Amino acid sequence: MLMMVRTNPLDIDPQQLVVAVRAPDGIDVRGGDVVLDFNFMTDDPKVSFKHRFFVKVNKNYVVPEELKEETSEHQHLIILQLSPEDALTMHKAQQAVKDYRLNHKGGAGSMDLEVISACRDKNFSWKNSTLNVYAKLKKGDDFSLFFENLNVTELNSDLQSNIASIPYCAEG
Repeated sequence: MLMMVRTNPLDIDPQQLVVAVRAPDGIDVRGGDVVLDFNFMTDDPKVSFKHRFFVKVNKNYVVPEELKEETSEHQHLIILQLSPEDALTMHKAQQAVKDYRLNHKGGAGSMDLEVISACRDKNFSWKNSTLNVYAKLKKGDDFSLFFENLNVTELNSDLQSNIASIPYCAEG
């Protein structure tokens, strides 16, 4: 998480942002389970925005050796990225903030990455229900740990921690 605190959201190329989730067998993360919130507020409602991007699974991404080596026999990696449309929307929002700041003072913004859900299959185990989430902000960077030991049973605070709160993954 320190990486995101030290990063200026206006300097990220949304097309190069990559999220990797290491999950134990029995748990999967699907498109839409990870969200990127990008917000900017000013006194001018024409400039203010609140974007919520549902990050998509990219099965064609070549997983780097650094992540493969750290993945055990009973784990798998899921790679996610913004859709081209969402990357373009975020890029335009970044430009709007930059343009605003050239001519105005003030305005406050934020960017946050969050895992909002996951699903389970027949191999799910309460003993092994945590995810590690990594982020890579630009091409050439290494993946940095973003969340460690994120328990899928605690993702939705509105639900009690019971197995019914974790949906089954759709077959197919």
